[in-house]
Amino acid sequence: MAKLNLRAGKHIAIDIGTYKTRIHVDGLGIIFNQASLIAVDYKLNKIIAYGDNAKKYIGILNGNLKVTKLVKQGVVTNLELLKSFLGYALSKHKEILKTAYVTLACPVNLTGLERNSLIEAIKSLGVAYVKVEDDVKLALLGAGINISNPDGFLCLDIGCGKTTIAMISTDTTIASKTSKFGGATIDDEIIKFLKSKKSIVVGEKTAEAIKIGVACLLKPKEALKAKAYGYDITSALPKEIEITDNDILKLVQYVFANLADTVTNLIEVLSNESAIDVIRNGIIVTGGLATIYGIKTFFEKYFEIPVKVARNASSAVIDGAVAHKEKTLRELELDLGLIQEVIQ
Repeated sequence: MAKLNLRAGKHIAIDIGTYKTRIHVDGLGIIFNQASLIAVDYKLNKIIAYGDNAKKYIGILNGNLKVTKLVKQGVVTNLELLKSFLGYALSKHKEILKTAYVTLACPVNLTGLERNSLIEAIKSLGVAYVKVEDDVKLALLGAGINISNPDGFLCLDIGCGKTTIAMISTDTTIASKTSKFGGATIDDEIIKFLKSKKSIVVGEKTAEAIKIGVACLLKPKEALKAKAYGYDITSALPKEIEITDNDILKLVQYVFANLADTVTNLIEVLSNESAIDVIRNGIIVTGGLATIYGIKTFFEKYFEIPVKVARNASSAVIDGAVAHKEKTLRELELDLGLIQEVIQ
């Protein structure tokens, strides 16, 4: 029997995020970067759209149509839909799957059973070799941190549906906490604010647009403005109003104050040595919400330690999964008995 050669196959990096799913293939680059959504017509029992196309159906009033988020707060909502989604995302590259090996970013809070379910979802597409790694660990690697270093690094990965805070040292997640507060929380708070204070009802897409346009943690030099479209509660007629950064400043700070509390809770359970590493190395911030204006100053004032926002904050997880190629190969080769671990 010919000796198995994993290195003959292509490396595939996959990050299934609450907001977006990103897939990178060796030699091809990013081949998929779309919303983690599926639109299903339950009357016809048929999937009618995937990814960004499914996003267009959000808010459409149709009793038969439902837009499903594949991941909520780091948990897969429907495994069968996820399999179909991944099949769609990789449909143009089926010929490489049988010999490919995958690095899959996985939420740190998932159970072993949930992780195995994700692995099986990937393998059901025809992929033989899959390794899962904590997404927050990959975020640090993608941010350019040497996670094999014995020094500890604290990563605050702020996503859409969840935020993960973790201490990473010697390639291991030694402590972590997950918060439900993230980008989607701000969207929800904006919807509630506009309804109670401005008497206007808006949908998810409008709230997200407002967040992207004016959300910040410190007042900018020039006021940020965005248009909000919805319907007036009193008249039930369509209405347009202008929202500024000052209107939602306090609710954004409220969300980030909760994240700061979670960071504090994690630091309190660390060993003295790890706590010293936090003081020395500071906090590395990644995730889609890491680019919000004022985040560095906000956290540095709160914790009085250095804070670094990764330049590639939004793509740090997938970048880390790509950079993990050699580690994934070695771990798979060890698992399959193709090489032996050398203990020095």
